[in-house]
Amino acid sequence: MAKNEIVTFESELAKLAEQSIAAEKSSAGVSFITTSGGTLKYRDNPIAKNELEVVVLASPIERLYYTSRYDPTNNAPPTCFALGSTLTGLKPSHLSDTPQSELCETCPKNQWGSASNGGKGKACSEKRRLFLMTADSIATPEAVNMGEVAALRIPVTSVKGFATYVQTVASTVKRPLAGVVTKIALVPDPKTQFKIQFTFVKAIESIDIVKALLARGEKEVANAINSPDVEGEPEAPALTSSKY
Repeated sequence: MAKNEIVTFESELAKLAEQSIAAEKSSAGVSFITTSGGTLKYRDNPIAKNELEVVVLASPIERLYYTSRYDPTNNAPPTCFALGSTLTGLKPSHLSDTPQSELCETCPKNQWGSASNGGKGKACSEKRRLFLMTADSIATPEAVNMGEVAALRIPVTSVKGFATYVQTVASTVKRPLAGVVTKIALVPDPKTQFKIQFTFVKAIESIDIVKALLARGEKEVANAINSPDVEGEPEAPALTSSKY
């Protein structure tokens, strides 16, 4: 084999190796970015400056109901849970251990004053699960299709701030979150110790990339609904006073 042929062959092998890495990342399941202790971490590694520039592919609603008290040493799954794009028609997953109602909307655990600690809150907590890709990993539609996706479960005390951010981007930039770069940061908060802050960075110019991001978001939500990861990170459930 000639030298030039060897170089070309090696280059092709290198490309195949890169594709294999990307394929494994895209099929290995979604890991959670955690917020425990006021530090953003991914796979137990702290994220520099407690902030990250990302694209939010999708942000389905998540309901979690626990019957056991929070134990940081035992990340037990909830007794009943649900995941969906909207609250309308949301129902417990068929994988729930003990579904509490046919619909989340009419569930007794979704009523104010149902919290097991005797408080005015709800026994079932409502959160948003964000599916994210880092801003530096979406250079092409192909990169979006094959790149790694992470999940971030927004604490209940940050849900309102997230909703406000979504509305602001929609009204001023005229884009869904999958069409912009967002900076997420974990910042101190006097009432809840810390909260997740969302800041607009820039709009994504390539229409093809935005289309790929929207499609990837739909795929991740569908995967999560069919085989939801309900553990994520240990966090105090709604039946206790949340430290978040």
